[in-house]
Amino acid sequence: MTTWDGRPKIGIGVEGIKYNVRVGDPCMGWAEAEYLEPGVSLFDVEAKAGESSDGAGRAFVKLSCVGNEATVVDGEAKGARGVVMGKGGTAATDGHVFADFPEADLEGLNIGDKVRVTAEGVGLEIEGFEDARVNKLDPELLEKMGIAEEDGRLVVPVTAEYPAYIMGSGYGMWPVSIDYDIQTTCPEVFDEMKLKDIRFGNVVALRDQLNWWGRGYYEGAITIGIVIHGWSNSAGHGPGVTTIMSAKPGKIVTKIDPYANIAYYLGIRKRPE
Repeated sequence: MTTWDGRPKIGIGVEGIKYNVRVGDPCMGWAEAEYLEPGVSLFDVEAKAGESSDGAGRAFVKLSCVGNEATVVDGEAKGARGVVMGKGGTAATDGHVFADFPEADLEGLNIGDKVRVTAEGVGLEIEGFEDARVNKLDPELLEKMGIAEEDGRLVVPVTAEYPAYIMGSGYGMWPVSIDYDIQTTCPEVFDEMKLKDIRFGNVVALRDQLNWWGRGYYEGAITIGIVIHGWSNSAGHGPGVTTIMSAKPGKIVTKIDPYANIAYYLGIRKRPE
């Protein structure tokens, strides 16, 4: 690849099994990383090879929701249980599902092992807030996120808010399966918004963004997402966000919580006292 400032680079980080990178870890600072995907990247092998998979790959990505249980069904780690922490991809592929497994189970995993995701959450709605659309989120995780109702609005804890102009790759695409990126190629904005502090699993707010049947600018709208992959030196790219909730103006407000991260909500990490 060529970086945003014209340098050649061979980046690593996409796909595979990451033994030392998990949800809750920093997105930045990994040497030579590009689009670093934490934990285990899951996808349909036949669809990835360009062969027909009878829609299995698309179904796997579209029906899997953040917080769903992922179970290894063969190989040395058979029976190991993890959790879906996000999903993303490109228009040219069916996409990836990212799962976090306990460290003790990672050593037994091998490329080619089969993993079953117990899909739950497609079509999820919050009673009384049907127009604050929920997407790709397990009902149990929704209950753990500390979302409150106040004056007819949903109050959502987030680690940070980001303006529309900083969003890049994935704009205009389909929020059901494809993430989009917080651009990290402008040094001044990088420092101003403290992008170096972003962690995998952070719950973030995207201002003036509507993610319903598509994805784009909508003044006053708010989209809530989860950071699922790492930074990039490629122009228009950066940490990827799986969007999980989106509403037009007046339905969602946010409050800043530095520990608004699914690693804490799911019990993968212990929240500091």
